[in-house]
Amino acid sequence: MILGLLLVAVLAAGFSVAVVQMQSAIAAYIGGQSAWSRAQLAAIHHLDAYAETGHTDALERAQDWLAVPLGGLDARRAMEASPVDSAAARDGLLRGLNHPDDIGHLIWLFRLFSGSPIFQGAVETWQESDAYLLELVTLAEQLEREWQADDPSMAEIARLRVSLGEVNRSLAPLTEDFRRAMTDASRAMRRILSLFSVAFLLTMGLIAGLLGWRLSLAITSAERKFRVTFEQAAVGMTQVDDKGYLIDVNQALCGILRYPKEALLGMHYRDLVYPEDWDIGRQQRAEMLAGTINSYTLEQRFLCHEGDTVWVKLTVSRMSADTSSAPLYVVIIEDVSESRRLSVELNYQATHDVLTGLPNRRAFERSLAEALRQARTEDSTHALCFIDLDQFKIVNDTSGHIAGDQLLRQTAELLLSRLRDGDLLARLGGDEFAVILEDCDIEKACQVTEKLRAIVAETPFSWEGALYTPGCSIGVVPITSASSDTGSLLRTADIACYLAKEQGRNRVHLLQEDDRQLAEQRGEMEWLGRIRSALAEQRIFLDAQRLVCLARPDSLRYEVLVRLIDEDGKVIPPGNFLPAAERFGAAHQIDRWVIEHVCEQLAAHPQHLARLEACHINLSGRSFDHEDFHDFVVKTWITMQCRRGSSASRSPRRQR
Repeated sequence: MILGLLLVAVLAAGFSVAVVQMQSAIAAYIGGQSAWSRAQLAAIHHLDAYAETGHTDALERAQDWLAVPLGGLDARRAMEASPVDSAAARDGLLRGLNHPDDIGHLIWLFRLFSGSPIFQGAVETWQESDAYLLELVTLAEQLEREWQADDPSMAEIARLRVSLGEVNRSLAPLTEDFRRAMTDASRAMRRILSLFSVAFLLTMGLIAGLLGWRLSLAITSAERKFRVTFEQAAVGMTQVDDKGYLIDVNQALCGILRYPKEALLGMHYRDLVYPEDWDIGRQQRAEMLAGTINSYTLEQRFLCHEGDTVWVKLTVSRMSADTSSAPLYVVIIEDVSESRRLSVELNYQATHDVLTGLPNRRAFERSLAEALRQARTEDSTHALCFIDLDQFKIVNDTSGHIAGDQLLRQTAELLLSRLRDGDLLARLGGDEFAVILEDCDIEKACQVTEKLRAIVAETPFSWEGALYTPGCSIGVVPITSASSDTGSLLRTADIACYLAKEQGRNRVHLLQEDDRQLAEQRGEMEWLGRIRSALAEQRIFLDAQRLVCLARPDSLRYEVLVRLIDEDGKVIPPGNFLPAAERFGAAHQIDRWVIEHVCEQLAAHPQHLARLEACHINLSGRSFDHEDFHDFVVKTWITMQCRRGSSASRSPRRQR
């Protein structure tokens, strides 16, 4: 009997030590998760920077940071293997920035309890993050291949950046779920220990002295181990009494707040909180004091010793399960200043133009939707303006892209100087800007946009001795409760800006959504889309019209005409689609298609070419505006000659 009781006492002591070791391992897992979380966010930040710039150093930094959570992934898989690969698990945990002294506890906890209900939720959450980590690796490889390609696709890079944001948003809740699951496991283990102690005291009443001695040894050892873990934890930790005073702190917390330990002990928790953030978590604190919740997590600013602030993430848990005594609280404090800074920076980069610092197209479209909502709900009137620089291409071509970038920055500053408070200026891309004039009727909008046009036209741009006088064309559209949708507003403003350019540039053009001119312009823009589809789908063909010379009726000459087949298979004459192609800059694509196919047909029929006296091709004057047009024609003709071999021929004459 005595031997059995002693065995029970030994088992109880061993159980107590194991629980403390488990608490130590849990704290180590929480610390490791903090390092993995920061590394994930830093990796995503540098991958986003690499996607934006293509700089290899950003990719290298991203891969270095990504190695941290991947080390944790490799370690877990090694611990899940049968048999356990301890060497691989230790190597992965070291790469995951875990303290070497904690690695044995980490492996021990996972091997013995990963399948238990207490820790199963945390393990499943950890496993769920694998796919997103591996997706980050895949995205990094795809970005590297794209940037190393001869002609990187900006559209593909933009899609990969969106995927980065989605992975970031998917990992964030998993990180929080893992931290919460480990905190719940810690609390559950404390309750188990309390219940076991009660049962043990009832059973061991007759040998309380002997059992007390053994328990004293176990508790002393456990406290020593807990103290080591508490002091060496990578995150700040403190114990707080029921009055809110700090009764114990570790060195990590002293480093975060830059206070000596003696100064923190006895300090009230509220004295560390930034005054404006004290109301954060008020409801959670009240619920914990009432006993309705046992833990909560929040972010707020803490005051450091020098008076500056640091953003921290707090996880507050009740330590005492005995409601008859005053409760104690353990607070885990993690410095998240850098992660918040990176998050703010990523959000800024996602909504602002890097060159000018103005809101980008995505942010502008959200603001436009809000302006339209206000117009409908408040019956207010605003104005949408599209601004396009008239001399930007000349500056870019003659002075280079750096000069063009400086011109864009100068234009942004000039436009901002003439806008009112509440108006929004954005850069949509290239040399295109857009403005939302808030609470502005159309008459006032025309006055404001005329001032914008004037300040751009009257401010010369100087670059390395060259002086330019840029102007801008502005399209204005009212935003009213009758406006259909944001897409229609954007298209209308774009057309209004185009009409301002077509009517002589450096002017303001007002266009209503029901304007007849707008209807005509939209019709021509629809033709532009049909032309591009026809070119892509090879629904354009050549037609020849014989030209007869009365003096030499037997001579062979003809004029080549182009025809378009619509989506229903009907033949469309050139008079229906060529004006739109001329107006919107697609005529040169048709001309080049015609030249290529005429030369291809002539090269394929050398006997016909030998009899041919002249082949006339009608070309758009816009084609001659392209600097490479002459080289294109010569190259196409030489290619045809090479296909013919050495047979003699007479060159077909071109007619403009």
